[in-house]
Amino acid sequence: MTAATSEVSLIPRRTYSEEPEPFAQAKKLRVIQVGCYPASNRGARSNLLTIHERLQARGSDSIVIDLTPHYRVKQPGVYYPRSTFELARMLMEIPADVVHMHIGSALTVPKIALAAIVNKLPEAKKVCTLHLGGHFYPKKGLYAWRWGATGLVLRQFDNLIAINPEIALFFERLGVRANCIQLITPFPRLRIGASVNLSSAIEIFCRRHTPLIASMGEFDHGYDLPKQFDILSKVRERYPSAGLIAIGSGNLHFKFTYARALHQESNHIELTGTLSDEAASELIQRANVLLQPDIDDFDSFAIRTARKSNTPVVGTDNGRRRAAAYLSAAGDVETASLQVLRSLQIARPPCEDAPASLSDGVDDVIRLYKQMIAQPAQQAPLRAAYEWPSIGWGL
Repeated sequence: MTAATSEVSLIPRRTYSEEPEPFAQAKKLRVIQVGCYPASNRGARSNLLTIHERLQARGSDSIVIDLTPHYRVKQPGVYYPRSTFELARMLMEIPADVVHMHIGSALTVPKIALAAIVNKLPEAKKVCTLHLGGHFYPKKGLYAWRWGATGLVLRQFDNLIAINPEIALFFERLGVRANCIQLITPFPRLRIGASVNLSSAIEIFCRRHTPLIASMGEFDHGYDLPKQFDILSKVRERYPSAGLIAIGSGNLHFKFTYARALHQESNHIELTGTLSDEAASELIQRANVLLQPDIDDFDSFAIRTARKSNTPVVGTDNGRRRAAAYLSAAGDVETASLQVLRSLQIARPPCEDAPASLSDGVDDVIRLYKQMIAQPAQQAPLRAAYEWPSIGWGL
């Protein structure tokens, strides 16, 4: 290549000696995760972040290839491909022992295409976690065909992680071997009843409002927060001291803040923004009922925490809710209000926390990485060095 050609290269490179990166040492466990780095610590994004942090804390090498289209966060080990070609080049050139793909929501054609690319990597073990996965239910079972593209691609992974039995059943319908299906709830264990310091504003709001209604989710088009304001108005007709505390943030945060300011119950509504998992868990435990009107949500952090602390859940019937939740149709304020009032009249049983000595799902995922690497395989030698691009990957 001539000097003139190198000057106009679209992706300038640099070597390890110029900028050290996590995969410089060959003896450590090297993991690449492909998914969406969290703008808020929830769901599939939370799982990806927790695994990334746990690996780094234990001295392993971890890199995240973020597929979020717009949101960017400057973090060590997080990179942003600017195109599909650049993404494929990263996967082919970065040496790794394990490549872990996270798929949230439905299995779309682009996600299946990316999974096919991941499965073509010759030097690494491949694992995929399917989060949520509403497509495998009868109403959306078009992809559940063992000889379709979905089945052919997913069967090529060395292991598939199902976060609940329904997803494991979906994998079986696709013809995945039973020894390749791992049923792991890949989330960190939260201590029920542990003391958490909340901000003074939140503490004052909680003390002044009984019963307390909590809500949690990403503020986007699938999250009907204004509906919760109307539900609160109905509940306050019977419980004048009731209050609503909404945890989360997102694209519609300013719109929801404006709607709250205009609502007649604005003084009894608190928008906390994004909180840590510990703080959010503490609020859900304190709440008398959890409202989940997200039409796309299925097995969220909030619902899992509510079940663990025996907090009643009132959610929108999106066809994927668990039977333990009180359900109402989307936009049906009257029915949802009655469900909230009904849940407030039922005594909550005491919650039992799991022993702290037990490992959580994140540890199980890391243990799976090591088991996969220990399996004998014909692998070509890893590249001795990789030249990192100087722009465009979140540096």
